[in-house]
Amino acid sequence: MSEWTYDPRKFRELILFIAEKSADDGYFADTHMNKVLYWSDALAIQYLGKPITGARYQKLEGGPGAVALVPARRAMAEAGEVEVKKVHKKTVTRAKRNADPNMFTADERKLVEEVIARVGGRPAAAVSDEAHRLIPGWKMMEPKETVPLGAQMIDTTPVTAATRRRLGSAVAKYGL
Repeated sequence: MSEWTYDPRKFRELILFIAEKSADDGYFADTHMNKVLYWSDALAIQYLGKPITGARYQKLEGGPGAVALVPARRAMAEAGEVEVKKVHKKTVTRAKRNADPNMFTADERKLVEEVIARVGGRPAAAVSDEAHRLIPGWKMMEPKETVPLGAQMIDTTPVTAATRRRLGSAVAKYGL
């Protein structure tokens, strides 16, 4: 269970913001959208103290996917806010209106723009491969299980030999 409150309106506005900022990226499709949504929320916890939208993400083959993406986007398409198209077997979201800038703080907008810059301009397979390497929560879960946003802060750096020696000494000394 998440301690974060999901804000569906902010989630929809974030979809629009991402679609606007990615409009000229020929690679950008659902895989990219899901990664930007996930990393924006997960990194916001780390750098801003709380997620931007509080959305729930699940383990999908290509990395974490927002559970709310498809239903939110369907409602947005019906409301004329976005257009969803199949382009060369990819699902692409195009904004039909601007996101409400007042929904986000300056720090949130900056973080999302940085994530878009990191994810954009690359094929979906490269973005997925990176997600598989860099998202500890995705590695821990089974398909369709919730990927905990806070797990992004788990340090997956290998333990050095020196640290192992120090831990071994502490175990020997204190009987841990």
